[in-house]
Amino acid sequence: MTIVQIGGIAAGLFIAAATLAYVIWKFYWARSDLTYMTHNERGFKRALSGRGVMWDIEEFIVKGPNAPKIGFVSIDPTSGQRNLTPLLNARTGAVNLRPQYCVPLPFLANTVDGHRMVVETRVQFSLSREKLRFVYFVQDFALALETRIQSAFRAEIGMRRDEELRSALHDVEESAVKRLRQAEADGDEQGEAGMALGVNFHSASFTYSVHDDAAPIAVVRPGGMGGEAGTAAAALAGPGGVRAGAPGVLALRHTQIDQLADVFKNRDPDSTKAVLAMLDMQTRQNIAEALSASGQLVVLTAQEVGLSGELAQREALARTLTRKAETAATQRPDAAPAGPAGIVRPTP
Repeated sequence: MTIVQIGGIAAGLFIAAATLAYVIWKFYWARSDLTYMTHNERGFKRALSGRGVMWDIEEFIVKGPNAPKIGFVSIDPTSGQRNLTPLLNARTGAVNLRPQYCVPLPFLANTVDGHRMVVETRVQFSLSREKLRFVYFVQDFALALETRIQSAFRAEIGMRRDEELRSALHDVEESAVKRLRQAEADGDEQGEAGMALGVNFHSASFTYSVHDDAAPIAVVRPGGMGGEAGTAAAALAGPGGVRAGAPGVLALRHTQIDQLADVFKNRDPDSTKAVLAMLDMQTRQNIAEALSASGQLVVLTAQEVGLSGELAQREALARTLTRKAETAATQRPDAAPAGPAGIVRPTP
């Protein structure tokens, strides 16, 4: 065997070994539930699927400490705490394509009639293998996903009144998912405003509660008045200068009045009249407390305290006649002695 032949065999073995090493180095296997993103010096290149070899020597899997942070806000079912769950394994570069539940932090939303709600949502989503180029370029994927979900629900809640929201939970959820899918479709088109996130949205659910963040309208702070009025204000003011005691009708905000109007719907007139009478009495009590807090003598007429109405006069007259009749019966010389439990026995 000549030296040339030996050299050729050695070169062939070297090339075979190098090729085998390259194949082992660049081999990938992307299952249906995960993938790998690749990039080169120009940026994102493709998302891998199935089995194969990356023959481009400049193509590498996205991984390591410089890989983009791709995650979402999830909730721990045992503790109820929210965590940032990664979707990209920085060590191997594997990207999780399985459906996940994003549970953003509670956020505020306003109905069309001014009611403020605290909203909690749960949205099922998964990353799209065909749109991973958008995921690659998003600077903070978790924040972008959470912001888009909140925006979709705020838009749907803001189109309804509070009484309509209670009966349209399913409609809001469906419309929010459609809105999220439409944002993905619009952002995927060339020249469209906005940008897709590379996400498939599957379903959504939400709960809400009424948020009360406004101070009462009738707020009195010490030092704002002088003389006896200032003394009364200081007596009525609680911690932070807010008046202590039950609020009256004048302390109700427009959203609370709107809620009362919703309660009165489909009720009989007697129930409505009774509730309004209670609110009126509460307000008069608050006025009396404010006037008497100064410690000075206050004289109120029957008209001012609401005791001049026809019903009040009839009740007062009935009580007076009853007392007179009882007095006359006890003063009669032939009155029969009282029996057990105060029952008057008939005179024989």
